[in-house]
This record gives sequence, structure tokens and C-alpha cells, in this order.
Amino acid sequence: MKRIRVISLAVIAALSLTVTSFAADSSPQQQSAAAYLREAGIMLGNESGDMMLEQGLTRAQMAAMLTRVVADPEQFERDSTFYRSLCSFTDVPEWAKGYVGYCVANDLVAGYGNGRYGSNDPVTSAAACTVMLRCLNDVDAVWDYQSACRTAVQLGLAAEETVADAEITRGNMAVLICHTLARLGYDVKLSETAQPNLSANGTSDAAAVQETAEPFDAAAAKQDIIDRTNALRCENGVAALTVNEKLMQAAQVRAEEMAASGVYSHTRPNGRKYTTVTDCPYIGENICQMPLIYLTQQKTTLPERVVLLWSNSSGHRKNMTNARYGEIGIGLARGIDENGLECWYCVQAFLLNGYDITWVDTPAAKE
Repeated sequence: MKRIRVISLAVIAALSLTVTSFAADSSPQQQSAAAYLREAGIMLGNESGDMMLEQGLTRAQMAAMLTRVVADPEQFERDSTFYRSLCSFTDVPEWAKGYVGYCVANDLVAGYGNGRYGSNDPVTSAAACTVMLRCLNDVDAVWDYQSACRTAVQLGLAAEETVADAEITRGNMAVLICHTLARLGYDVKLSETAQPNLSANGTSDAAAVQETAEPFDAAAAKQDIIDRTNALRCENGVAALTVNEKLMQAAQVRAEEMAASGVYSHTRPNGRKYTTVTDCPYIGENICQMPLIYLTQQKTTLPERVVLLWSNSSGHRKNMTNARYGEIGIGLARGIDENGLECWYCVQAFLLNGYDITWVDTPAAKE
């Protein structure tokens, strides 16, 4: 069994970057745990940002969360077809087959023995504690499904009252995951009260976070991508690209419409070609969909990673080093990918020498 390996997050700082809402009856501990997991791309809310902490979750949703905690996302994406093939259950929806297959392969979950996984069945407190104990993989105590909740309480993974009910809530599941991560040595700090926690030096966690974590600077990230692209061109003996403000606007429109619609394609959400974003058809485009959790795991920046991926792809690299392109535009927008993970939609637009852009479209909606 693999140990939890991908979460190496500091206390979540940039919560202001996302819109998150909580039910009035959810505890501060549940809220901070859910915020931590949301920022890591492990637990997602609905379209309005509500984390639905008072609600339960299904076994299919649990498999997705477990995979996001345990799996290397790049490896999971690469081997997704293999993991889907491992899911032989007859009641698992298409979107969840890869997650369930991964969890089965890593001995995190099992089915009912009759060809059913129980995808839509609610997660019991015993099942939730069982999978977290399996993630630890080094518990000395002897336990089984019947004693899983008691063992989790003894190890400090859960409070007795949070696993007393037959079914676990999303809020209590968030706390259970975070306590498991903390036991593995990760820096997870959950609020017990509505007030910020105090660190050892007497300052609040929120204040300490402000000192060490900077909000995402989109303008700086765009310039970094441009600089890295021009460095690649320089290495290949090609003149640097210059910034075209209209092309910057066009690239941003493309990023925003993909983020809003979930349509990750060179075809726009309205079914038209990407070149229709301007009045000039002589443009090229590179796009990339980058999960936030991957950037956190790899301890890398968005510009560094996205330019590396583009430069390692022959088609994308050809655009980046094409001497016929003289101007560039970059677009960045945050959204959700097809696996339900928070991600950046990145767009690199190029304009052929000798052509101009006078008009830029607005983001297209999915038709």
C-alpha cells in the first residue's frame, strides 16, 4: 500500500483567491479543514462555492477524494486508461471509474462482492475511518472494520462525536483527512474556534501567512511565461516576441471561456475555431490545463511548468520557436478540469509578422 505522498502543503494561505462558503452550523475546524482540502484540489464545492459540509458523500465521491490525496496526478493521468480497466464493477459511473480503479489497485477500497461497488451509497463513518487507517499503513493497533472508528478516535484522527453517526458528513470527512495528514507529519493546522490560531511567536496564523505567502500575480506570471518563451527562442536563434495588447486580450478571452465552460479545446465553446476570437485569422495558439495540486506537489510555478510542457511537445514548441511569429499574448484563468480538480487554463497566442488585430471578441458561451 502506498503511503500518502502528494500533500506537502503549508497552512493554506491564499484563501482569498477562491470563493468558499460554509453552512452556518459547520464548525470552525470543519471549515478550516475543508478550506485546506479545497485549495489542494481534493474536496470541491458546488458552483456557488458552498462546500456542503453538513451533507454526506457517496462512495464514488470518496474514491475521487482518496485518489486526489494519494496519487501522483501526472502518473494518474498518464495511466488513467489502465486504472479505468481495473474497475470491473457494474455500477460505477464513467467519471469515477479511474478513481475507483486506482483505489482498488492500492487496497484502499473494495466492492460488495456481487459485482457492485455501491457508487451512490453513502459513506459510513466506519468506511471513512477504515480508508484513512489504510492510508496510514503503519498503525500498530489491531483493528478491523467494526473497530475502525474506535481506533481512529484513539489515534486522534477523529473525535468520538464526529464518527458516532452511521454516515459521515463531508465536514467530518475533511477533518478526518486533515488529521491523517497531520499524523503523517504534514503541516496541517485546523482552527478550533472562530478566531485565528496563535503561532509560537504570538502572531496569528493568518498574519504569518500574509508574511510568507503572496497572492497570485497574474501579470507577473504572464510576463514570466513570455520571458521563458523568448529565452527558448534565443536558444534556437530566433528573434524575441513582442507583446501585443490586443493579442493579450484575445488570449485572456480564450482562457476565460475555457475556464467558464470547461471546454478545453482549440475549438471555442460555441463551436467556432479559436481564430474567431479576433478579426485576424493569422494567429497560432498553445493551450494547457494545469491542476493546482500538481504545482503544489512539484513545488514549481505555473510559468515554469507550463513552458516546460509546451517546449517538450513538438507541436507546441514549433509555435514557440516559429520565426514567422513576431508578437505574443498570454491568457490565464482559473477553473475546474474534467476530473473535478481546480486548474489553470493557460493560453499562448501568436501573431504572424505583417498582420494586425483591431477587434477582440468577448468570451463565448457553450451552445
